[in-house]
Amino acid sequence: MKRAVKHRSYFQGFLFLTLALSIFASAAEVSAEGLPSKLISTDWLKTNLGADNVRIVDVRSNVADYWAGHIPGAVYFHPDAMRLADRGVPVMLMPPEALAIMLGKMGISQKTSVIVYTEKGDFKAAYLVWALDYIGHASSAVLEGGFGKWQAEGNPVTQDYPKITATQYGRPTKLQNDVRASLAEVKKIVESGGALILDVRPVELYTGEKGAWKRKGHIKGSLSRFWGEDLKEDGTWKSRDELKAAYAKLGGAPEKPVIVSCGQGQMSSQTYFTLKYLLGYKSVKNYDGSFNEWSNIPELPIETGMK
Repeated sequence: MKRAVKHRSYFQGFLFLTLALSIFASAAEVSAEGLPSKLISTDWLKTNLGADNVRIVDVRSNVADYWAGHIPGAVYFHPDAMRLADRGVPVMLMPPEALAIMLGKMGISQKTSVIVYTEKGDFKAAYLVWALDYIGHASSAVLEGGFGKWQAEGNPVTQDYPKITATQYGRPTKLQNDVRASLAEVKKIVESGGALILDVRPVELYTGEKGAWKRKGHIKGSLSRFWGEDLKEDGTWKSRDELKAAYAKLGGAPEKPVIVSCGQGQMSSQTYFTLKYLLGYKSVKNYDGSFNEWSNIPELPIETGMK
């Protein structure tokens, strides 16, 4: 009997140790399946700071903001660093091979889970997530509310640079063309239909009242929905019910193909993220050439004013 009690005590101790180690591990690493969601909460990130195989990326516009303070472990990546002129068209997404080199310099491999944040109520984090989607990266997410929410909650901030070992990202082998619209594809839809085109720029750019392009206005047939209307004052998204109703008024539905456009593909990436990951739209493409490309081709039709 005493021997049985002793063995039970050893067994219970072993179970306790195993449970304790599993709890510790859950806070120190992310599962093989990746992040829990495409939209990461500040609470989750605070609990999982320093998690294995996770890279936090700060894409705020001004590096001075990063110097002043950033989330511990975050590496800085200027949002324009991944864009260049493509056949004369400015600010297009750089070739996948070049993006892969830059990711490797940040210690990101194809198996790394990437969490991106920017300023409060901004769209640049979604642009990097969209670019990662395009090259087939398995696990990435946006930090909801960005650095503004993180700091407002009193979460830890540092001025220290992370200690990163560069790696080889590897050549992207299969591009996901189902998330990126080409000029030819948009031209065909304008001529023949087949998808809803949303212009997510501020209204005065859509109507043609303002703009620095050679021609002002919007792609013929596109509808206006400013990307910022999807967010609340604190930079977090409005409820899914609100968003669902807003896009339904424009003729949107999860089963209906949508192409999102703006001036240069960044604002539209935010709406891409909203439709694809928050509302579950099955076919959403970001036209990153956007009005930047379209407006400079004289034979392509544009319109002004509101529909």
